[in-house]
Amino acid sequence: MRLGDGAVIHQVHPAKIGADVTAAIVSNVLLWRDRPVAAVVVRVIIPVAGSAVVLGLADLDGLSRTRRGRYVLAHMPPSAQAVRLAGDALMGLGAHRRSALLLITGAAMIGAGWSHALWPQPDGRGQQRWPLTPPVGRRAGVAGQIDR
Repeated sequence: MRLGDGAVIHQVHPAKIGADVTAAIVSNVLLWRDRPVAAVVVRVIIPVAGSAVVLGLADLDGLSRTRRGRYVLAHMPPSAQAVRLAGDALMGLGAHRRSALLLITGAAMIGAGWSHALWPQPDGRGQQRWPLTPPVGRRAGVAGQIDR
């Protein structure tokens, strides 16, 4: 497996998800309690350690054949990862400012980043279309092929 694919696939390993969620929760509590240095250390060290362990020990080829693995390979471009990272930063800001609204908004952004399959997609003519709508001007052919 290529390193780039492994870097994407490892994001859905249960140990990596657990490390990320744990780090976010603990870091947010520390930020809420006005301990920013400890919060930043936790928010960086735990996910990095989780990534190192998963990348070094996990069966990423097997994970890539699962439903979760296929999803992240198809629907986790850098833009979706950036939305998730921005949501995490907003959650940290919300915890630091003791703002439940910012925390919830950040969590919603993380959810939006994971939901890339639902984002509008270009239809080939530069137009945006929602993923569940059929392409305009095309009809389904035999065995699911597209006729022009």
